[in-house]
Amino acid sequence: MVDLVIAVLAVVVLVGVAMVLVRRDRLGRGAIGAALAVAVVAAGTFAVTLYRSQTGGDDAGQPVVLPKIIGSSVPAEQGFGTAVLKIELPMSTESKYPQTALWLQPPRAGTDPYTGDLSLLCATPGKDEKVQNCTGGDQRVWSAEPLEQRATIGPAVGDPFTDPGACDEGNGVKYQDGYLELAAGKAYCLHKAAGTVALRIPSFPAEKPLPNGIDVEMAVLNS
Repeated sequence: MVDLVIAVLAVVVLVGVAMVLVRRDRLGRGAIGAALAVAVVAAGTFAVTLYRSQTGGDDAGQPVVLPKIIGSSVPAEQGFGTAVLKIELPMSTESKYPQTALWLQPPRAGTDPYTGDLSLLCATPGKDEKVQNCTGGDQRVWSAEPLEQRATIGPAVGDPFTDPGACDEGNGVKYQDGYLELAAGKAYCLHKAAGTVALRIPSFPAEKPLPNGIDVEMAVLNS
């Protein structure tokens, strides 16, 4: 609205300058030059303010639109400078261990539980690979493992969703390239050549007889 008012005032100035120039026989060269300068400034002001009013002005104060994550029905949420990505991962029950996989760059669900940068697994203590794990009332142990050796994982030191430094090795994070048991609500750091990603599972699924999916939260810390 302010831009339109300024544009109208600029037009009024232009009209006034035009009327003065029409009667330039009464003016000296200095006065004519000054009038032309005022006309140029007014015309520029009119053009700029009209453009701003049509395009919405500066980007400051405009809402930031975060992308929807591939493989997820939930859009990203803005945290403390870090986009928290909520991703739904379907669990495969074709093997004796219900599992799924994650790709880290960009964060998304894997198409094959045995591939991806990181596999998430549900197992039952005391049962081997010949018996279906995590069925019915079985005790469930959830773990993560970079089966393809494309990433390393370690418990975060703090909350990486609000403090990216919580995934720095210099702060005490110990990365490993093998099996790691997971705890609900705890944050973990995933690292590969392309960058570092934070991972958190708010709660483990309780579906019976078998878990058919798991929800994870992720955030790209650097790439």
